[in-house]
Amino acid sequence: MEPALVDEKLIPWELNKFKLNPSRNGDVIAHYQINKPSDLTATAQLSPMARPLVCLHLKESENLPKISIMNLRHRYILRVEAVQELQLPVLKQKNIAVVVEPHDGPLTCFLVRLVLTERRSNAVPSQSLRDVIRQIVEAIEELRINGVYHGNLTIHNIYHSRVGGAIVVKLVNFQNRDIELEAAQLMDWVGLGNILHTISTAAKFRDNTASCSIIDHLASKLMALTSTNCLPSIKKDTLDDMFFWDTRRRTMFYIHEIPKALNDNDFVTRVKNHAWPLPWDSKHFGLVKAMNDYREEVAVRDKHKGVNPGPEVLKQYHCNGQDPIHNVQCMSGAYTHQDKIEKDIKDDKDKRMSVDVAVQKEQPELCLALRRLLAGEAF
Repeated sequence: MEPALVDEKLIPWELNKFKLNPSRNGDVIAHYQINKPSDLTATAQLSPMARPLVCLHLKESENLPKISIMNLRHRYILRVEAVQELQLPVLKQKNIAVVVEPHDGPLTCFLVRLVLTERRSNAVPSQSLRDVIRQIVEAIEELRINGVYHGNLTIHNIYHSRVGGAIVVKLVNFQNRDIELEAAQLMDWVGLGNILHTISTAAKFRDNTASCSIIDHLASKLMALTSTNCLPSIKKDTLDDMFFWDTRRRTMFYIHEIPKALNDNDFVTRVKNHAWPLPWDSKHFGLVKAMNDYREEVAVRDKHKGVNPGPEVLKQYHCNGQDPIHNVQCMSGAYTHQDKIEKDIKDDKDKRMSVDVAVQKEQPELCLALRRLLAGEAF
C-alpha cells in the first residue's frame, strides 16, 4: 500500500464483496472488495503475479446450516466473513469455501504456555485460566439462547485470538447431532467438563504437586449432567462454582458464610466427622502464630481487664491443631482480622504474604471442602 502508513496486517478491514472463480490450472481465484478505514487514503493495485494467497476452509455442503451459527457475531464464536459453494474437478462432491475472521490458531497452542496455578500458590486454576473458561461458558450459553448448539465441543475445536494483549477464545467446527435440541445443548456443557478434565490432567503432568481439586470438582459436575432441566440456570450455576472464585469471593466466604455456618450444629458435626489431615497447624507461614497472638491480645483486653494473666492462662486461647473446628475458626478469623495479622505472615524468603495466599498455599482444598460440607454433600 502506498504510502506505507502502517503494517498491512494491522489495518482493520471488513469484507464487502466476495466471489470465487476456478482457473484453468485447477486453482481458485478469489475476487473480493474490502472496506478500508475512512482515515486511510492509500490504495493498492496488485498485478496478477502479486495476488495474495487466500486460505479457504473447505467443508461439505451439508454443513452449510452449521456455518450459519458463525454468523451470530458473538465475540467468542469464530466469525464467517464469506461463504460460497464450490465445485472443482478435483472434488467429487460439492463443497463450500469458508473465509473466516483472522485468528491465532488452536487454543491448545496458548494453553501449553499458560500458567495454570494461582500466583504464589500451587492451586489450579490461575486467574488467566479462569478468564479462558469463563469465555467458553459465555459462548456455550450464547448458542443455547439462540436455539443452536456446538455439537462437538472439545479442546481441539476452540481457537483463540490476541486482542490488545488479551486472549479471546473462538468456538469453531460446529457439527450436526441427530438428537433433540436440548440434549445436544446439554452435551456442550458435558464437553466443557471434558475440557476441564483435559486441562487438569495436563496440570498434574506438569507438576504432580499441583492442587487440582477445584477444577476436578467442576469437571466432574459437568461431565455427570444427564437432565436438560438444568439448562436455564446452568450458566449462573457454573459461574458461581468455586472454580471462578477470586480472592475477594473467598474472603467473603470466610468472613460472612463460615461464621454463620458455625452456629449450625449439623454443619459443625459434618466438619468434625470429615477426614481432615491433622495436625492442621504445622506451617501457614506464621498465620497461626499471628492469630494466637491476636487472640491473646483480645483476651487480655476483654476478659482480663487489661492485665496479663501469664502464658499458662493465655495458652487456653490458642488454636488446637488436632481440632478441625479450631482450623475453621482460625482461618475464618484470619480473613476477618487480616489487617491486624498480615504484617506477621511471611514466606520462606521473609517476604510478606496475604492471608489468602497463605491459606491457599497451605490448605488449597479447605475452601472447597467447607463449601461442600455446607451444601450437605457426601464425599
